[in-house]
Order: sequence, then structure tokens, then C-alpha cells
Amino acid sequence: MNYLDQKTMKKLITLCLFAVAMLFSTQNTIAQNTLEINAEANTKTKELRKVIKFEQTKMQDVYKAYQEYGIAFKKISNNVAGNTERLEKINTVLDERLQGILTEDQYVSYLKHFRDR
Repeated sequence: MNYLDQKTMKKLITLCLFAVAMLFSTQNTIAQNTLEINAEANTKTKELRKVIKFEQTKMQDVYKAYQEYGIAFKKISNNVAGNTERLEKINTVLDERLQGILTEDQYVSYLKHFRDR
């Protein structure tokens, strides 16, 4: 009976180590996605600022808007074609956020250069 208990314990410990290893790999994937989203938000903010020339004080707000957009887009990125309504909604949310941050002229310029409206 003692042998079965040791064998069961070895299996349990192995299972626990495997679960911990899976948790570490999941955290690395999440961290990598976050870094990618943040880098993309930073790039888009700088690109928008080059074209529209908005004030330095608005950069953080624009960055956060693009960051939230990136998070929402990442959730549907595996099936964009099947999520056209959701994509339109997150694009609309981004546009509304930027409309609240930018002046009217800046927002019109944003739409012209980045949304083709």
C-alpha cells in the first residue's frame, strides 16, 4: 500500500509541476501581447501626431485610446471577417474617443488621413 501512495504522490507532483509550467507560459504570452499592443499604440500615436500636430499634453490620452483599441481588436483578430459588426463598433469607439480629445479641425484631419471619410 505504501508503494501505491508513493506512486500516486509522484504523479500528483508531476501534474502540479506541469500545471505551474503552463501558468508561466500563459503569463509570457499575455505579457508579449501587452507589449505588442503598447508598442502599436505608441507607433500610432506618434504617426497621428506627425500628421495632425496636436499638443504634447494630448499624447497620453491618444495613446490610451489606441491602447484600448488594440486590446479590443486583439480579442477579435483571429476572426476579423466574422466580427465585422464588432470591428465597426471598436472603430466607432476609437473615433469617438479621439473626437473628445482632438479639436474639431484635428478630428476632421484624422478622419481624412486615417479613416478615409
